[in-house]
Parts: sequence; structure tokens; C-alpha cells
Amino acid sequence: MPDFPTEGSPPFINRMLTIAEWRDYVANYDFGRLAPSRLVLHHTYRPDETTWRGLTTMRGIQKFYAGKGWTAGPHIFTGPDGIWLATPMSQIGIHAGTGNGSLAQGWYSIGLEMVGYFDRVLPSGKVWEHSVAVMGELSRRLKIPPRQLISFHRDYTNQKSCPGWAVTKEWVWSQVEAYLNNTAPPPAPPPGQIGTPTPDDELLIETLLEEGYKHKTNGQGYNADWAFHQYALEHKLGMPMGPSARITVDGKVYNYQPFARDTLYCEVPNWGDVKTLSDLLGGSIPPSGLGRALLEATYQAGGSPFRPDWAFHQYAVARKLGPPVGKSAQITVDGKQYAYQAFAVDTLYNLVPNWKDVRQLSQIGAATDPATVRLRDALLAETYKQAGTTYRPDWAFHQLARQLAIGAPLANSYQITLEKTTYALQPFALDVLYNVVPKWSEVKRLSDLARQHGMPVLGAAMPAPVVAVRSAEITPPVDGGFSIIQVTPPAMAFSDRGGEQVSMVVLHAIPGPVAETIAAMTNFNARFATHYLIGLDGSIYRLVDETKAAWHAGFATGSTRYNLNRISVGIALERPAGWPATQAAGDTDAQVRALRWLLRQLDARYRLDPDAIVLWSSLAGSDDEALAGLPLGALREALMG
Repeated sequence: MPDFPTEGSPPFINRMLTIAEWRDYVANYDFGRLAPSRLVLHHTYRPDETTWRGLTTMRGIQKFYAGKGWTAGPHIFTGPDGIWLATPMSQIGIHAGTGNGSLAQGWYSIGLEMVGYFDRVLPSGKVWEHSVAVMGELSRRLKIPPRQLISFHRDYTNQKSCPGWAVTKEWVWSQVEAYLNNTAPPPAPPPGQIGTPTPDDELLIETLLEEGYKHKTNGQGYNADWAFHQYALEHKLGMPMGPSARITVDGKVYNYQPFARDTLYCEVPNWGDVKTLSDLLGGSIPPSGLGRALLEATYQAGGSPFRPDWAFHQYAVARKLGPPVGKSAQITVDGKQYAYQAFAVDTLYNLVPNWKDVRQLSQIGAATDPATVRLRDALLAETYKQAGTTYRPDWAFHQLARQLAIGAPLANSYQITLEKTTYALQPFALDVLYNVVPKWSEVKRLSDLARQHGMPVLGAAMPAPVVAVRSAEITPPVDGGFSIIQVTPPAMAFSDRGGEQVSMVVLHAIPGPVAETIAAMTNFNARFATHYLIGLDGSIYRLVDETKAAWHAGFATGSTRYNLNRISVGIALERPAGWPATQAAGDTDAQVRALRWLLRQLDARYRLDPDAIVLWSSLAGSDDEALAGLPLGALREALMG
């Protein structure tokens, strides 16, 4: 059947259906050439049921999205009065970042917003009745079981509890299954405390992110549902240095947004198919094409034209220093002339006329000799001036920003009040510094607060390069410089832990390239997935959230039979071609170092015994040689800290 017409911007249908009308609507719906394959469940947080006013509220939400520059939104809102249609279901919506999907990736999701706030209570009444009908009828229409169809917003971003900490997948799935089978639903469990952050910390983190994101984006601010913003956090790209905008190159339309460490882009409307300018450039400066157009647009956002023949710009592109903060200029210090230009991540300078001898201001941040300190402070003063603020060397914010090398300031320091607490803050390109007023010297970092809750670190502390070491040097190795890449869409081969605590780490050997393994584990019909996958190059991929029991180890039998999945974290290790017959020194060194780093993170959360590391081959009686050469002693040592 043809869809209902849309109105306004972004285009919303703004029509309410009863459950009976919804059944007929979805049963006959024409999704076009690509049908959705997932549904992402959300809660609105605000508005809730007490402030819901039907069409008036829907148009208010639509206006809010328009103010943020959104060209689409979620597809469906379930309120106490009925099922409200927003973005047409045949179109890719904007609601879950990389969980939106894309035409290029061959999948997309339906965004369902339940009206209410469910961190402490489960959804109930008409809101839940309407929500179950939406999920159930979509499951029936798409012929996808609820456990494969339904995911949560927090699967795609760990900045949010959405659809509420009280809501668990097992409960949602069982409720929708009961609806489809026309049976009585299971009783509601008590509200579960399934993770952190607490609502108060979550509010502070989101508020500080908004403060960091809003100053260079013309009011767009931080949008947890945007794939660009989710990708930037996961990959430590820092704050946006310009708004999301569009550019047309060779007849194709692209969305792009510059961040402190890179510019992100995607072809419209493939919102979830995020790509980076640095990967597109591959270390070179093209004379034309999409890469050159994005490079020039990035520099334009910083107020300075791109000059491919300038050493500053060549250096900034190679080192991923982001867009400029101001134009190139000169300054005299102690009778010497210096050229400089401030970029998001660092300020470049050289002694005139040594144009090719480019230096970074951060490299003299800890200087103590008087002449270098004078140069450093003069360059910092110019950097802050170009950023529209004033450098105060006696301020705790500015002292810490210099020590941490967190880039150019994005605004003056100012104060906000949140939940009756007043904070002073100042956003920088790679972090936000803040303190509780009047504790001026007790400066804290947004990235530290996020790290405490297992969230992405915004971009402070550039990861150290992974240096290959020979196997003989593994004990004791140097850990660090690693981060976790969230796979989207994540694997769905998991269930709840059932209240069990993690006490074991199971290592699996997986032959074949990482891309093939990820594709196999994230297949809708997959019945095997590990929490993590580590490539030979040391890249760490997360496929299943640790709070869930990934299906990787099965059951153990003995005097009793118990579920190993519920008590373990599964880690898959990519094996080189022909392993172990073609073992060569250094083949797995970066991987082992990444594994040790990950084990330390797990130990910090679960206080694991060194004997907690188990090879799958020892449990299954197979794959005897697949993990040959793995230094178990060095790995178990990582759990002795």
C-alpha cells in the first residue's frame, strides 16, 4: 500500500494508528528494494507520559530535530494514546548512529521510541501495549524472530542507558514472543541494575559532551543518535570543529563533519556507513576529486584556505592535526621571527625562513629553560587568541591543558548548573576540563569520567604506536596504546548471564581474515560469537557486550552441567595462513600485546585468577595446535597485577 504523506522538516507522517490499524498498515507495507532487518528500541526520556500531547508533541519533536539539522528521525513513537508514525519505514532513519544502517551496507533498522523514562521502572500500560504490537507485527511481517530483530540503542552507543537500565533484552524478547504466540506473557522481573553509568553520571557526561560539541557546530551540538558522533567517540577523534554539512562531488551528495583528528563523511543517505578523510587520502594530497574537496572544506571550516604547497599544511595532513583554528601568522620572540599556525590538535611553528623545519608546540609544553618557556607561552597566547579566548598561564585549566596537550580551546571558560551543582568548565579540541565550583584547583576531565564507565575516551592521550617485539622478549612486554573498536551491527548470538559473575576467559583460534570472521559472527543466523576478536595487527574488535553471555563456549558436564557462556568472556584470535606450520618470529607479537592489554582491562573489572585463562582446545578436545606458540605464562602474568 502507498504510505501516508509526510509534512514539515524533517519529513514526518505525524499520523496516529490504533493497534488494529497498525496491523493492517504493516502487513501491507511496501518497503521498496530493501526491507529493514533490525529494530532498535529507544525511550524518549523527555517527553514522558505526563507531558505527552499527541500531535502537538510530535510536531515539537520534529521541530527539535530540524533545529539540529536532521534530515530524518526515528520511524515510530508509541505513546499512551496510540502508535505515531514519523519517518516513513521505507526510508533510513536517524536514531541510533551506526545502528541506523545504510544502503551501501545492505541493511537498515527501524527506530522505535517508547514514550517515557525507564531507567528505574519498566514500561507498562498502553505505552508498552503499543510497543509490543509494533515489534510483534514487524517481526511477523519481516519474518525475523524477535531475538534476531530487536536490539537496543545502548548496543550502538555506551553513552546511553536507552531504552532504560530497567529494560532487559530477555524481558522484551519474551514479551514479544508471547504476543506472537498469543500466550500469556511472563511476569515482569524486578528492575535490573545492568550496568553503569548511574543516571546522575550519565547526565553529567552527556551535558559535558553537549558543551564540547556545541561551540563549533552552529547549535547542532552532541547527537548520540548520529553515526558521525558515535564514530568520533569510539575512535577518539575529539570534538567537532565544524557543523555537519553537505557537499556534492561528481554528481554524488555527501554528508561530512570535521573533528579534531579527522573528517568523517558518508554518501547520502547511507548515514551509518561512516568513512574517514585520512583513509581516503592514504597519506597523499590529491589534486582533485572527493578527497581534495573534503580537505578544502575541512580547512574552510577552520577559517583558512588549504595550501597544498605549504609545509604547515602538508605536515598537519600527515599528522592528523585537524582543521586550522586560524590563519598562518608571524611573531617575534627574543628578537627571532617565527611563523606559526594553530590547528585543532596542535600549533605548528618554524624559525623564519626555515619553512621546512616544522615543529609542534606540544613538544615544548614541558620546557623549563627560560628562552623556550617564553617561546612556548607566546605561541600559546597566540593560539588562544586565534581561538577567541585568552591564555592565562596561572589558571589551573590552562596549566593542565598544556600538560595534557589537549589541543586548542573551543571557548572561554564558563559555568553551568546541573542538578543543583555548579560546574566551571572549558572545552578543548580533545577534551572538556571541569571542576565543581568553588574547588578551582580540583580540575577533572570528561575523558576520565567517561573512562571510569567504560565509555570511549574522547581523544586525549594519543595511542602510542604498537612496536613489534620478538617472541623471546614477550616477558615482560610493554602494554598500552590499544583501544577497542565496536563492531556495528554487533553480533546477536548471545543471551543474558542470568546473574552469573565472570570468572573465566576462553581463548579461541579462528582461521581466516578478520573481516570474514566478523561477517560470520554478525550474520543474523549465527549461533557462535565471541565478545572480542583480536587481529594479528593488534586491532581489538568488540562483537558482544560483556554484560551478555556470548555463545562461544557452550555447556560443561561433570557432576553437574553448567553454562560456560554465562561465566566467561570469549576472545577469538586471528590465526595466520598456514599456522602453525608456517610460524615465524613476530607474526603474533602485536596480537599478544593487545591480548595482554585486554586481559588487564578484564582483570580490573572482574578480579580474575591467573588460572582463569582457558584454551578452547582444552575444553573441546580439538584444535590442538591452533594456538601453538601462545605465551600462556606472559598472559597469566597480566592477571597478577
